[in-house]
Amino acid sequence: MADAVRVLHVEDDPEFASMTAAFLSRADDRFDVVPATSANEGLTRLSEEPIDCVVSDFEMPGQDGIEFLESVRAIDENLPFILFTGKGSEEVASEAISAGVTDYLQKQQGTDQYTILANRIANAVEQYRSQRALDASRERLSLFIDKSPLGVIEWDESFEVVQVNEKGEEILRRGESALAGKGFETLVPDSALDAVEETITALQEGSGGYYTVLDIETGDGEEIVCEWHNRIIREDGETVAIFSQFQEITERRQRQQRIEALHDTTRELMHVESREAAAELVVETARDLLGLPLSAVFLADESADALRPTAVTDQAQAIIDDHPTFSEGDSLVWEVFDSGEQRVFNDVSTHPNRYNPDTDVCSELLIPLGDHGVLIAASTDAAAFEDASVSLMRTLAANTEEALSRLDRQQELRTLTERHELALEGAELGVWDWNVQTDQVTFDERWANMLGYTLNELDPTVDTWDKLIHPKDRERTYEALNAHLDGETEIYECDHRLKTATGDYRWIRDIGKVVERDENGDPVRAVGIHQDVTDHKKRKQELEDTSRKLQVILDTAPTYILMKDIDSRFLFINSAARELYGIDADKSVVGLSDYDILPDRIAEQTHADDQRALEQKETVEVETVIPVDGTERTHLTRKTPILDDDGEPYALCVVATDITDQKQRERELARLTDEYAAVFENTNDAIALVDIEEPADDPTFRYVRTNEAYERQTGFDTESLTGQTPVEAAGPDIGRRIADHYKQCVSAGEPITFEERDLHPTGVWETQVTPIAADGEITRLVAISRDISDRIEYREELERQNDRLEEFASIVSHDLRNPLSVLEGSLTLARDTGNDEQFDRCYRAIDRMKELIEDLLTLAREGDTVSETEPLNLEPTALSCWHAVETSDATLEVTAESTIYADESRVRQLLENLINNAVTHGGPAVTVEVGDLDDPGFYVADDGGGIPPEKHDTVFESGYTTTDGGTGFGLAIVKEIAAAHDWSVSVTESDAGGARFEFRGVRQES
Repeated sequence: MADAVRVLHVEDDPEFASMTAAFLSRADDRFDVVPATSANEGLTRLSEEPIDCVVSDFEMPGQDGIEFLESVRAIDENLPFILFTGKGSEEVASEAISAGVTDYLQKQQGTDQYTILANRIANAVEQYRSQRALDASRERLSLFIDKSPLGVIEWDESFEVVQVNEKGEEILRRGESALAGKGFETLVPDSALDAVEETITALQEGSGGYYTVLDIETGDGEEIVCEWHNRIIREDGETVAIFSQFQEITERRQRQQRIEALHDTTRELMHVESREAAAELVVETARDLLGLPLSAVFLADESADALRPTAVTDQAQAIIDDHPTFSEGDSLVWEVFDSGEQRVFNDVSTHPNRYNPDTDVCSELLIPLGDHGVLIAASTDAAAFEDASVSLMRTLAANTEEALSRLDRQQELRTLTERHELALEGAELGVWDWNVQTDQVTFDERWANMLGYTLNELDPTVDTWDKLIHPKDRERTYEALNAHLDGETEIYECDHRLKTATGDYRWIRDIGKVVERDENGDPVRAVGIHQDVTDHKKRKQELEDTSRKLQVILDTAPTYILMKDIDSRFLFINSAARELYGIDADKSVVGLSDYDILPDRIAEQTHADDQRALEQKETVEVETVIPVDGTERTHLTRKTPILDDDGEPYALCVVATDITDQKQRERELARLTDEYAAVFENTNDAIALVDIEEPADDPTFRYVRTNEAYERQTGFDTESLTGQTPVEAAGPDIGRRIADHYKQCVSAGEPITFEERDLHPTGVWETQVTPIAADGEITRLVAISRDISDRIEYREELERQNDRLEEFASIVSHDLRNPLSVLEGSLTLARDTGNDEQFDRCYRAIDRMKELIEDLLTLAREGDTVSETEPLNLEPTALSCWHAVETSDATLEVTAESTIYADESRVRQLLENLINNAVTHGGPAVTVEVGDLDDPGFYVADDGGGIPPEKHDTVFESGYTTTDGGTGFGLAIVKEIAAAHDWSVSVTESDAGGARFEFRGVRQES
């Protein structure tokens, strides 16, 4: 692609970055967008690869866009830099211009913004490249020679050395003065001269560069391998310069040779026949091919829960005369086996968990072999293992693990085969194996014995089976068999009779399946089993005979009666049941099941109830809902198993009675009762029932009943109030006011509402009095009182929530804009390109919005109040929270001994958020400490990277985060929970340099 433009796009939202890259590529096919999710990553990208333009967001974890711009300008003051941000303001724009931004563009809704951005990038890069081309032409020669990290030689047109850079002198171990004016033949052995001539000819006849690998003789006589990149630079047909860049690849060549040898070992490992042989091959490979003479393999002995030395090189045996067997917790070897993570020790001699400190071993490499054991390599030298050796040993270990797993699978297969044989024997199943194309059949001994034969008496052909089939069963048997051979059925299954050695017939259940077909789909091989079901058939026939006799009797019964076999298939049903299920009187039901006449969900439950009765061998009573004529009818069903002489069930009797109307009446009565009780007893309103006595113009009011809320809020219970008037119950002043309100309600004939402050012990109360009439006459009043103090508190709470929501709105306007833009842009791309992958980006954008909304809801719902507090011991609470959070290899230290008064669920949320924050920012091995403060309070500290002092006041703000994918609400929730308890919270530096969160004003148990 001509004139490619490499654009570094720094954006903490990967989905928005991906979508922006897609639209920029569509706008201009020269664009090659390089993504980065933070300023630090962007700076790394700038240091690793050429970039023509930087496009950056403003709000990002770590450095913001302006700080990132300043870092970029420190590297390249002319590199185009466009601030493409969702947070736009004159203040931000002014800062950006002062910092030297090339252009400033605010994110908008819609896709036109990407076209504008593409134009801005193209214009900026064109200006930048013009200047850069001028500078590059001036520095090219210096970059090729002096600044190259590779060795560089400049040749004249006769291919004699003009100059050599310092790296070239270092590789060749020759000074420039010794090489100047010399030809290529000075550097290579005679065996490589032909290759050199070919390289020179290719360069002279072609254009551009030429790559080759040559053996080189150094100045001190050593032969090394070098990789050469040779190039002739021409302008207007004239040679301007000839350069060779080269580097030594001797170790790479040796490493390749080791890798090839390792591949040979892998092939051998796949054919070893024992764990011991695999272990011996591995240590030989480590010694002879990888140059690690001190090697050993310890394999797991599951029976003893130990690691035993299985293969050890002679050199390792000489250093450690008697290799130990490791048990659980022994040494570093067991730690590696238990954790499944490799360990490299540059000096293991001082490690506290070293098993044997008396050996000369210094360096040690321990690699787990999965559940099989550990591969060990050692050296008497410190820091003996290079990265390449470690990588090769890891590959060898992975191949060894697979070989050991293969051996385990083979052993498991042998075990399964033995179990299969035992299962066939226990179930008394005969097995046949039929070559369909040759008609040869292999019968097993149980197949022959089932019919009274020995294997020697049976000719192994399909004709043997054919001759034994009962004539009356032959046609339907072959119909079932041919249907399966033709691929019409999944399996072949047929019950038929076979002739025995004594001349009688036994019922056989024949089940088989084609297991191999040729390229035309014709069957080649089939296998199957025979099971003697004669006794089962006999019992079934007897049941059918009995059912016919009982049918006449049971058809006259008014209840629904059914009889089933032990497979839940109908043997008979009476007339009432036929009417229930809608089955014609002349239709046979024998062999049918509930699945044939009922919806699947009902049939499944009915079948399960049948099996429960058969398994328990006793009557089971259930209620079943059955659809009848479009309505659901409830039946009380009793299922009674019928047992044989041995106490085993062979049939099931089912009797059902329609109780739909009865259940309806019971439900209605229960509903009315529950509704009345629920309304009266469970409401938080105080309710009193008041009777009205004559005369009508001056009625007397007497209390009949009060609910629990009334008793709780006034102190008067139903027993003490029953029969009393308001004056008798509340005294002359309050009582007369209450009675006057009651009279007002009776006079008005409709509900009235009034407020009182002294009718109840506390608060402002609103009471509604409602008249109840019977036959047009008011005979009773219902007085419902409600503490409306909550309304005031609720109104204040709404105001607090509105304040929070206003704060959230500013966050949502920025944090939700990127996923919304991703969603909108991805839908546009999906519509224009038809690429389904765009929908994956849509779903990830939606998941991101859900995560943001979930944390916002947590803040919005929890509020800044707590319902109640109770004594809470910090130590067990912190330990419980630790186990509720994914803490990887982190450590918890609890020194707190205090008992505080707090809402347990809110404090758990606070501790879990702080632990999760420590693990996320401090790394998997962070240590978290919970302790008491001198003042009433406690702290949570860690030894991670800490929080910069200038960020101490902003970390608790909603939306603040320094991690990719974080929502920024974790510490905001912590602040809300502290405020809910009237605690203060602050952040400072811990003793270990990490973060320390302090909570003061905490009420503690004295």
